[in-house]
Amino acid sequence: MKHTIILLALLTTIAATAQKIEITPLDIFPGSNVINPFVCDSVLYFACDKKNDIMVNYVDRKGNHLYQIYAVDILHKLPDGTPKTCLNNSNDGRHHTAITFDNRKRAYITQNNPDDTQSRMPLAIYEYNDLKQKKSAHARLEQPAGTNNAYPSISPDGQYMIFASDREGGFGSSDLYICYKNSDGSWTKPINMGPTINTEGAETAPYIHRSGKIFFSSNGRPDSRKLDIYYTFKTPAGFAQPERFDIVVNSLGDDYGIYYSDNEEWGYVTSNRHGEDKLYFFRQQWPEFPEQNEMIEENYCFTLYESSAENYDQDMFSFTWDFGDGQKAQGIEVDHCFPGPGQYIVSLNVFDKTTNEELFKMAEYPVYLQRPVQLNIKTSKYINVGQRAYFDADPSLITDFTPETYWWDFGNGTRIKGKQASIVFDKPGTYIVKCGVIAEEDPTIRLCTWLKVDVADDQITNKKQR
Repeated sequence: MKHTIILLALLTTIAATAQKIEITPLDIFPGSNVINPFVCDSVLYFACDKKNDIMVNYVDRKGNHLYQIYAVDILHKLPDGTPKTCLNNSNDGRHHTAITFDNRKRAYITQNNPDDTQSRMPLAIYEYNDLKQKKSAHARLEQPAGTNNAYPSISPDGQYMIFASDREGGFGSSDLYICYKNSDGSWTKPINMGPTINTEGAETAPYIHRSGKIFFSSNGRPDSRKLDIYYTFKTPAGFAQPERFDIVVNSLGDDYGIYYSDNEEWGYVTSNRHGEDKLYFFRQQWPEFPEQNEMIEENYCFTLYESSAENYDQDMFSFTWDFGDGQKAQGIEVDHCFPGPGQYIVSLNVFDKTTNEELFKMAEYPVYLQRPVQLNIKTSKYINVGQRAYFDADPSLITDFTPETYWWDFGNGTRIKGKQASIVFDKPGTYIVKCGVIAEEDPTIRLCTWLKVDVADDQITNKKQR
C-alpha cells in the first residue's frame, strides 16, 4: 500500500544519557507493516497489513494487503501473546488503519469510506459501540466529498476531538482540526487549529494525552527531518508553541502515531527508521533530584535597625540612613526596599539637631543582594478542582547552565515533561509541585524548585475571588 501523508498509517536499544530514554523495536508480525498503537484496559491495539492466509489473501483495489485492527494483551507494559483481529474486514476491500477509544470505551476507527462517490474511497472516521458485534456507524462528523478524515483522538473527558484532514482551506497537505461534542452525540463543524500548529507541510496523527498535552507529527517545522513528533497544549490564550519530542524517539525516518502512558514513563510509537513501519517501545527513566529547594519570592525589602543609637539623646541627635541607592531615611529603625539585586554601601550618620551639622558616621557596612538561583514557577493564584491549571517554569534566574529538560511532579502521582505543563486536580488540598531541570552542558548538574499550591472546590474559590 503506497501511503500519502494523510494515509500514513504509519534498533537496537538506544539510550540518551541526559534524558535516559530507551527505545526498542517490537517483534510483531515480521515482514508486515505494524502501525498506530493505542492502549485501553491493558490491551494494545494497532493496525497491520499482515497477509490473511496462506491460501487466501485479501487486497484493496491496488493489490495492497488490507490493514486490519489487531489487539494483544499487555504484561509488564509489553505485548504478551498472539495478536488477534478485532474486526473481520478481510473481504470488504477496506483498510482499517487506526483506532482510539473515548471515555465511554467507544472505539473510533479510521477506515475507507465506501459511500463516497470518489473512486479512491477516502478515509473516514467510524464509531463502534461494540467491536465484538462489529456494530459501527459513520461518525457524525462533517467531511467534504473526496477528502480524508483520519487519526481521531478524543479528549479524556470526551468533549472534543482532534483529527487530521486534507480538506481545502488548510495550510499544508494535511492539517489538524478540532471539533466539540454536541449534546445529541454529533460533532460541531471542524475548526482548523491554526498556524501555530499547522504548517505548509503535513500535520497528522494527533494524540491527546491525559495531561492535556496534544502530540502530533509534522514534517513542516524548521527542525523537522521527516515526520517528527511534537507536542503542544491548550492555554487560555490558544495553543502553546509546539515543542519537539525527544531526539531518541524521533529518528531520521518518519515517526508518528505515539501512545504515551499517563505518568509519561513508557509508551509506543510508529517508525520506519529501519525501512518498514514498525512499533517501538520506549521507556522513560525519571531522574532523581537530591537537592530540592522551596521557591523564594524575590523580595529586596528590609528593616534596618542600629541598637547602639539608643544610647544617644533623641532630643539632641537625629539619625539618617544612606542606603547607597540614592535614597535616604531618618530614624533608628527604618524600612527600605532596594531597587533590585546588587551591592550597596549602607551607612548611618549622626546629626546635631540644633545646627543640622553631620557629626560622625555611626555605622557603615556593605549589603550584597543576589537573585535566588531557582526556577520561577508561574501559575494561577486560585486553582479549582476539576479545572485545568497551567504551570510555566521560568529559567531566567539560572545563569550558570542551560536547562535542557523540565521534569514536573505535581504531588498527586502525575508527572509531566516540558517547560510548560497543565493538569487537572481531582481532589482539593495542598500539593507540593516540583520542577526539576538538568543541565544541557553536564547531566550531573541538576536543580529542583518546589512550591505549595492550594486546590479548592469551585464554591470556596469563587467566594475568595468575590
